[in-house]
Amino acid sequence: MQILLLQYRHRVRLRVGLYILLFTIFNGVLLFAQDSLFITRSGSSLSLGSKPFYTVGVNCYYLQNLAAYGDTVHLIEIFQEAKLLGVTTIRTWGFFDSPDSANPAVIQFAPARYNERGLKALDYVISKAKEYSIRLLIPLVNNWEDYGGMNRYVSWYANQFPASIKTSKQIQQKIIQGVEGRLYRFHVSGSLTHDDFYTNTTIRQWYKDYISMLINRINTVTNIQYKNEPTILAWELANEPRSSDPTGAIVEHWLDEMSAYLKSIDNNHLISTGEEGLDISDNGYSNARSYNDQSWLFDGSGGISFRRNISLPNIDIASIHSYPDAWGLTGHHGILWLTDHNRIANEVRKPLILGEAGKWSQRNFYFDALLNEIYFSTTAGVLLWQFVYDGRINNDGYAFAYPADRALCDILQKYALRFSTKGDNNTLPSRTELFPNYPNPFNNVTLISYNLSISTHVRLIVYDASGRSLATLVNQPQPPGHHLALFDAGGLSSGVYFIRLIAGSNNDSRKMLLLK
Repeated sequence: MQILLLQYRHRVRLRVGLYILLFTIFNGVLLFAQDSLFITRSGSSLSLGSKPFYTVGVNCYYLQNLAAYGDTVHLIEIFQEAKLLGVTTIRTWGFFDSPDSANPAVIQFAPARYNERGLKALDYVISKAKEYSIRLLIPLVNNWEDYGGMNRYVSWYANQFPASIKTSKQIQQKIIQGVEGRLYRFHVSGSLTHDDFYTNTTIRQWYKDYISMLINRINTVTNIQYKNEPTILAWELANEPRSSDPTGAIVEHWLDEMSAYLKSIDNNHLISTGEEGLDISDNGYSNARSYNDQSWLFDGSGGISFRRNISLPNIDIASIHSYPDAWGLTGHHGILWLTDHNRIANEVRKPLILGEAGKWSQRNFYFDALLNEIYFSTTAGVLLWQFVYDGRINNDGYAFAYPADRALCDILQKYALRFSTKGDNNTLPSRTELFPNYPNPFNNVTLISYNLSISTHVRLIVYDASGRSLATLVNQPQPPGHHLALFDAGGLSSGVYFIRLIAGSNNDSRKMLLLK
């Protein structure tokens, strides 16, 4: 069995290699020309030269780690298979802050003290991305304590200036939890907290020093300065920044200062905040009740304001993340999260990238609906969390691999191809029409599809057999095209239900059968 598996994977790699070779031969001139261009922004759109650019891709945060430990086989496997799937972008860490200077993957082992082995590993990752014509979205620090994070900077300050942090005030320790094991301690040492990463003058300068070092570094493989490397799509100032400030001002001021500094030394690359999309109010969003009463998304408890952050002058790309299962939401809420934030990003004329999209349950249904919604919206891109090589441990429940998770990879490949030709004389439906849901009968989750011939306000409502409204899946303007909605009937009993599409003058219904 093991021999057969190895033979199969060898055939897959040969097919990938042949695909890349043929692509390079027949499109070599065009490919080279595109690879030499930086991704640019015009209003709420991204462009590659004269063509729109849509970032359809995956998260592989661990690539620099693979390179540092010499695992180039799996690193190359990731790039080969991502290329086969049509991925245009990979999001991967551009940091590793730890006092363990003996760890070959550590990049910064003390403020402004850098490990050349860790940096050369990042050089190699960038060079491989360039070789496979895949762009990189690179965060520069972690909010969480994995790979060091913001609290590592605060701890370094506490160690260097112990006399400055003595205090008689007791600071209550809080552990802030994120998705699947992500966490940080609010209280770090003495009078210092996680918030000091954003407010302490010395720590802010250390972070700027790191940015300056990385931006001006000359890649030891390509001999190109990072700031002159088109393979880098954009920098993210942090991965999922949060604070204790319910007004969001602490993070907003830090983002403003750091984005201005980064632009001052690198005017080639776009900048994103790397945030999750949390806010200090549900004003302008569907209200908290529309999100299964998950009020923490909009009550300021995350210490961040999406709307205010993306309005900053040097922030080019609006960032959100989405984990419906872990956040107490359904797949329908996950799509609502996208459409709400995309509308707000359009209002301030910034492109939106869904930087992390993770799902445990019914994920193939969910990603089919989500990617379809993104395709027919102005959203600039989506990156699924997380793509791994075959055999890597699924450390958080979200991992998928090729060919092990072929159904999900097929969905990703299908939409990557569609996005590659988006806007090229796409044929629009000639009529507005509601189709039968799939599957039908269904158990808990089903996909509802419909065509729109024109741009119009759409309401998609689920009713029970007595005519009582149970859920409104869509209630917003939508562009023409083929749309998918996800209905999660987890809280309902078996029976007959109806879905109604109200779009302009069209009013159509279909019967659905739920069997548990």
